[in-house]
Amino acid sequence: MAAVRYFLGAVWSYGVSLPLYVMWSLIVSSARAASDFVYPRGYRPCNELVDAFAEECANRPAGQFVRLSWVNSSATHSLVMNNTGRLLSYVAIASGWFGVAIKNSGTQYQPKLTYRYYYRRSLTGNWFAEIWSVPKSGFFAAALAIPFVDMARDVMRGRTFVKQDSFSIGEGVPLPGYEGLMLLMAGLLLVICFLPRAILGRGTHLAAIAPINGGAFGGYGCAQVINWTAAMAGLSYLWLAMGAEWDVGAVVNFIASGFSAFASEFMASMAEPGPHVLLMIPVVIAAGILFGMAWTVIPAAAFWYVSLRFIAARNAKAQLEALPFNSAQAAMYLGSDFEKLAELRAPQVTLGYLVYIGQMVGIILYPIQTWVRSLF
Repeated sequence: MAAVRYFLGAVWSYGVSLPLYVMWSLIVSSARAASDFVYPRGYRPCNELVDAFAEECANRPAGQFVRLSWVNSSATHSLVMNNTGRLLSYVAIASGWFGVAIKNSGTQYQPKLTYRYYYRRSLTGNWFAEIWSVPKSGFFAAALAIPFVDMARDVMRGRTFVKQDSFSIGEGVPLPGYEGLMLLMAGLLLVICFLPRAILGRGTHLAAIAPINGGAFGGYGCAQVINWTAAMAGLSYLWLAMGAEWDVGAVVNFIASGFSAFASEFMASMAEPGPHVLLMIPVVIAAGILFGMAWTVIPAAAFWYVSLRFIAARNAKAQLEALPFNSAQAAMYLGSDFEKLAELRAPQVTLGYLVYIGQMVGIILYPIQTWVRSLF
């Protein structure tokens, strides 16, 4: 009897209680993250730390490491800057390309410090100028862009295809009517979230991310590529939405039917709640999120690390030469990774940039460039 009770308790704990707890934790953390994303509270500018840090980066002898003055309380280690980090940090701070804000959400005896970073010192605290990490940019770009790709394709064709069975190509039928408003909402959100960051990060992103505490997950490298791609996708969605039908009733029916189908599937899986079924729910959700992010992060990382960061390093070098330049900085530049990036002249840099522009114009902005070509 004791063995039966132990078995039933284990099934309840690991098959029902644990998956429900994980799902509830995901819902609560997502709600908090969404609230903080839309309305960040408690952050105040602390650019006095930036000034002292820039002074150290500029004047310490070459080869000495400079420790960051701002590190999240949750960080596992304190970040130190080598010659390349010092030079790029000096460029960003001296040019006014970097600002930092702090939030203390702990107590007097146990402070919990978190920081946010901005593309302009003068815009410190402005949500539109905040520097997003690669995971954050990739997540929101995927969530706002990928689900609407099929809708955009249907609007361009003027019809949608419905398959009768798994072997048929599909029969063209008129559009249901919800595509216009859905594309309009997605396009507006993409433009609002990413276009200001893309513009502010143009020519400044590589230097601006140098003095950032990257943390244990992610980074900031190819976020600028994601910003531009998502912003251009938003413009294409808006362009298509302007010529599509805006049917509020169709949008409501589409959302209601989607929730109804999800609820039916969920209740069907709960009818016979085997441990494997409940345990797979958070796994499937996490896998779906990672799969969507992969479609944005992997291509962006390829363009950034193969080509675009070298072009960004050349811009940073030009800015460094335009600033007050002392012998310590000259010694830091020689032999540094910064010099290798800025001085590299290789075919893949130009080719990668041309491919990047080609996919931006030929794929992301295809609806707009098609209309432009039709004028001639």
